[in-house]
Amino acid sequence: MLLARLLARADFGVAATFGMVLTILEFSSKMAIGRFLVQDKEGDSPRFMATAHTVQLVGGLAGAMLILLAAAPLAALFGLKGDARPFQLLALLPLLKGLEHLDVCRMEREFRYFPSTISTAAPQLLITLMAWPMAVWLPDYRAVLALLVLKAICTTITSHLMAGRSYELGLDREIAFRVLRFGWPLVANGFLMFGVFQGDQFIVASYYSMTDLAAFAAAGALATVPSFIFARIFPSLMLPLMAKIQDDAPQFRERYRMVVEGVCGFAVLYGVTLILGAEAFMRIAFGSQYCGTGHLLAWLAVANALRIIRFAPSVAALAKADSQNQMYSNFWRVSVLLLALVLAQAKQPVWMIAAMGAAGEVLASAVSFIRLSRRDSVPWTWSLFPASLGMLMIGFAGLAAWLGFHRLNPVIVLTVAVLSGVLCSLLHITAMPESRRQAWKVVDELRTGNWRLWFP
Repeated sequence: MLLARLLARADFGVAATFGMVLTILEFSSKMAIGRFLVQDKEGDSPRFMATAHTVQLVGGLAGAMLILLAAAPLAALFGLKGDARPFQLLALLPLLKGLEHLDVCRMEREFRYFPSTISTAAPQLLITLMAWPMAVWLPDYRAVLALLVLKAICTTITSHLMAGRSYELGLDREIAFRVLRFGWPLVANGFLMFGVFQGDQFIVASYYSMTDLAAFAAAGALATVPSFIFARIFPSLMLPLMAKIQDDAPQFRERYRMVVEGVCGFAVLYGVTLILGAEAFMRIAFGSQYCGTGHLLAWLAVANALRIIRFAPSVAALAKADSQNQMYSNFWRVSVLLLALVLAQAKQPVWMIAAMGAAGEVLASAVSFIRLSRRDSVPWTWSLFPASLGMLMIGFAGLAAWLGFHRLNPVIVLTVAVLSGVLCSLLHITAMPESRRQAWKVVDELRTGNWRLWFP
């Protein structure tokens, strides 16, 4: 947000292309080896971690080599006047990712989240503090590039500082094959995630101006902030809890029901708030040069709300070692990009590209629910009912925005947006049987004084 205010829209648009390149050509994070350390029963062993480090490093080297090879064509594609140096410098990022210490992920098996939190939050805090002086020193897209490299260096160093074990490389062929069996669908899914997160932006970058791309990227960044935070916290909390009961089918299904209802409640809070306050949020976050772009944020918020709902079946599937659930659902999400491409070639308004993303998320959610039902015997209606009710509430928020709610005083808009989000989320929880039962249980424990048992 700071950089969007400090840089020209065209420079911010060029900077958005860096994220596209990393999304498609960086492999180590796609394999989710850290999650496999949590899910696998042997993930705590030093031999397992040494092999995981080796596989991660090889993935980082592969990503770095591909970025170097693609640097010149990418510079020509995005109109950087043949200057491939920015993309060549990006090759450092997957290499540094491959050198991160996985022990901070292993600790999550024991519900120790402080090391992984610090290794994620500290570098982000540093580059946030550095954003303004960096933009003054390098007043164009180079500021974003420098901050990305700085963040990668700090993340790698911090992961080693917070680790409880020494960093070791090793190779156990049986473990390596298990890591690859778990990771290859996620790598394939990572390419699909390029279509999910960056495919729309890639189409905008190819068929519209860099100014249009800047608005689309800024709205996308704002839309993904809450979902990114949720994506960092939710799997870390729920994957160990779901994995521990993966062999107890009745208890697994009941816990999933509670999870999907809670996730949908958060999606409602997020979607209603962001859609109603879209225009005001864009002005506050990015300044007056982004006035009139709230409709982009609203459509991207719909898509992200649906993506948040998909976290529930995805985590449940991973707890059962089904890393293909995300891959299949994202394949159908990406397939809608073909329609977005047709719209872009016809020079339709940019917001229609964002709307296609929301349509793709509807299809992807349905596929994810159905696969979880067929493979793991979780009734698909347990997913469909809370998701449908949540999207109905989000639809009413979209209708209010379309009727001109955003034209009111910004203070009134933001106040009503937040209150409406909270109210709709509470109504959603009240309407869900498992959430309602858990809420009454908490109330009863507060009333009787049993809440003291919550703390050891």
